Amino acid sequence: MKQPILFALTTAAIALLGGWLLVGVFTEPRAVRAVWTSAVLATVTQIASLGIARRYASTGDVMKGWGLGALVRVIVLVLYGLSSARLQLPLGPALMSFAAFAFASTLIEPLFLSR
Repeated sequence: MKQPILFALTTAAIALLGGWLLVGVFTEPRAVRAVWTSAVLATVTQIASLGIARRYASTGDVMKGWGLGALVRVIVLVLYGLSSARLQLPLGPALMSFAAFAFASTLIEPLFLSR
């Protein structure tokens, strides 16, 4: 149970650091809100994706789990893009920051797949 908690904390740290860096680039208030919304959404999505990957890894089918986790990320990205206007978030900062946070934490995911 230690691995998922460490992954959640590491993912949150990546989102906080990345958000802090991106807020320096996107300074308009709505864009700042988009960056922090993306940070929260990406963190939750990554934690859920790790759960999927770990479930399949326990049965010896790691690639299937990783593939399903990637599909979840893409679906969330598309839904987030479609709902950005309704949330009054600028599309560019919202999607770029979500993709950046998801990509960065996906790179560390293999370290946390073992039971």
